[in-house]
Amino acid sequence: MQLLSVIVPSYNESNYLPELINKIKSVKLDKKKFALEIIVINDGSTDNTQEVLSKIKDIKVIHQKNCGKGSAVQKGIKHSSGDYILIQDADLEYDPNDYPKLLEPIFGQEKVAIFGSRPKKINNKTSFFKDKHIKQGYAPYFMNKLLCFLFQVLYKIKLTDPLTGYKIYDKKFFQEHNIISNGFEADHEITIKLIKSNYKIIDIPINYNPRSKQEGKKINYIDGIKAIITLLKFYK
Repeated sequence: MQLLSVIVPSYNESNYLPELINKIKSVKLDKKKFALEIIVINDGSTDNTQEVLSKIKDIKVIHQKNCGKGSAVQKGIKHSSGDYILIQDADLEYDPNDYPKLLEPIFGQEKVAIFGSRPKKINNKTSFFKDKHIKQGYAPYFMNKLLCFLFQVLYKIKLTDPLTGYKIYDKKFFQEHNIISNGFEADHEITIKLIKSNYKIIDIPINYNPRSKQEGKKINYIDGIKAIITLLKFYK
């Protein structure tokens, strides 16, 4: 049996955390293969996140000053005990019930990373953009397409969803690589270093329920610019 560490970076997500953590705890994993630990990193939240987390049992909670998602993820990984790391956004855009199918390809393999792919799941036959969720904004949709193009041109790899919030990594990878990015762009630094370390990246279709800025969506066009800069920065 192997241990899966679910890392939940959270900034002002107190409205979502109780339901999310209940969903994670309710996931039906193959107990012969995987056990579960949940680590929530409170990234300097200014709402009542600390109070909410104090009432939730059987999780590990880490508090830090607001340093960004990348920093929160790295802090969580350092405090994890798992053989594998799963990154779980603190909102409800992604469904923890997808864990079993995300984990299935990784068991028994070495140097494999799993990316949950939103476009591979969507088939919107009524739209010209068949792999775009009807609630997803056009800006993030086209940014994802641009990053797919850049990864293929620069790093010779076909990805379907570089911006996905669902990724599973081997813990050994982080013991061998130092991630220096602090924001959302840390995801792309990790992806680049996976590629350069000859990890196989497998895309698995996942469920997705996008939220708006009014509902708390935080990523913006500046993060998109940082993502492009990161791809160019680590190219050589």
